[in-house]
This record gives sequence, structure tokens and C-alpha cells, in this order.
Amino acid sequence: FLRYLRQANVPLNEYTFPPNKVANVQPQLERLIEKNYHLHRSSRDAYRSYLHAYASHSLKQIFDVQQLDLARVARAFGFTAPPKVELNLKAKSRAKMEKKNGGGDKSSYQRQSGHTFSAANPYGKRDPGDKRQFSR
Repeated sequence: FLRYLRQANVPLNEYTFPPNKVANVQPQLERLIEKNYHLHRSSRDAYRSYLHAYASHSLKQIFDVQQLDLARVARAFGFTAPPKVELNLKAKSRAKMEKKNGGGDKSSYQRQSGHTFSAANPYGKRDPGDKRQFSR
């Protein structure tokens, strides 16, 4: 990666620190993440987001998620072992689905997905002939 930065004329400075001046906070971080539910969940979400961002980077020859050491990345997020994360790297976006099917209108997406849910209509639309009534 440094090779690409040098080609782009990005100024780089390297710093060295004496090992006795750097505190080892890794064990405390791992214990804290392990004991606190909310921190654990936030750390797991951040880990998943990091992997998604890494996998979707345009410079695949540098940012290859298959070559990534997941145990070391997990330790950076405070885990002793990498959490189980679903990557779904093959998922298609809505825009790609619309482009593939040649439709850009809302109804084509609704036919593809099988529902008409939206933020404005969270319960979906019923068919005109559907006379069912539901109660709680």
C-alpha cells in the first residue's frame, strides 16, 4: 500500500517508539469487551462493518479480504477469537437488480421483491380482493 501512496506523492513519515514506553492495553481491552454486553455488540458491529468496507474497496490487489488475518483484526477490535460474521459478499444491490431487469420504476422492484413495504407504508398494501381482517 505504501508503494501506491508514494506514487501519488503523499508525504510519509515513519515514527519509532521505544517498546518500554508503549503500554500493553490489549488484555484489558479484551476483558472489557468480554464483560460488557453493549461494548461487545458495538465492537462486533464495527468488526463486521470493517470487513464489509475492506471487501468492497476498489483496490482488490491490496485489500483482498481472503488474505486478511481475521484473528489479528478481531484482536484489534477487542476479541480473543474472531466473532462469527456473515459477510454476504455476493449480495446484489437494488440498483443492480433494477438495471438487470430493465426497470427503474418502483413497481418493478415491488414485483421482484414480493412485497410493497416502505417507510411510508410499513404494513404493505393488500390486494384489492383481500377482505381479511386481523386483530391483536
